[in-house]
Amino acid sequence: MKITLKALPKFYKTSPNVVKAFDKMRFEILDKLDEDSDEDSEFYWYAREFPRYYRYHIDNVEFRIKKIHSLYELHLKDFLKEKSKIEKSEMYERGIYNTYTYQIYWEFEALLNALSASLDILSRISGLEFEHQTPLSLNQLSKKKDLNGVVDIFRKAKQDWIDEMKNLRDCFVHYCPIDSMPTIIFYKTKTMWKIWCKLPTNPNIRVVDGFKYSRNLDLLKYSYKLYSNFKKLDEEVANYLLELYDKKEFPKRVNNLFLIGQRQK
Repeated sequence: MKITLKALPKFYKTSPNVVKAFDKMRFEILDKLDEDSDEDSEFYWYAREFPRYYRYHIDNVEFRIKKIHSLYELHLKDFLKEKSKIEKSEMYERGIYNTYTYQIYWEFEALLNALSASLDILSRISGLEFEHQTPLSLNQLSKKKDLNGVVDIFRKAKQDWIDEMKNLRDCFVHYCPIDSMPTIIFYKTKTMWKIWCKLPTNPNIRVVDGFKYSRNLDLLKYSYKLYSNFKKLDEEVANYLLELYDKKEFPKRVNNLFLIGQRQK
């Protein structure tokens, strides 16, 4: 019976869509900048730097997904060494624990943190749709009932997938890991062997003994799903902001953009 890993997703060939959108804006601004005027000059540098911060975190996300996939491959190699013996024994499930099993979860936690950081940068640069300063985090921005536009896009994404992702992150970062001795499970179906790295379906319980699991929720596949959802959000926000820009409705703030959130002590 065969066993295969799902192939890596298609990563960005160059930059995320939001970065490309801001590149378009700043290059057009550069062509119009008057050497004797500072108008729009701050936004030009902002449109260069903050999308780069955003891309930095997305590059991290892609790196973590590649690492998780490679660690799955290592566990698969270990299983294949025993596969014939396991099948002769009519075993239907085999758990594998190695020194690098922990690394899968370490990489996953790093992925969640990088994705959370990228979402906050995305909300920050999108906040220039509004005349007044908006919250820097996506979570706080989405709570502003008086704001619509790009905030509606964020609210839908939060409901569809971000809140679930944040629940996992908060559990692992602030409360407890998945297990004190995580194990990769190989199990047999009617037609093939499958690999399963478990995640809790109820992370808000925040205690290891209370976690529940489903084989429909596998860490690698979930990582792919997060990345796919993020790419859709990136494209939707980029298209929306470019539409506003073409109508000369973005950005509505072009000054005092870099010092926002700075602490004085």
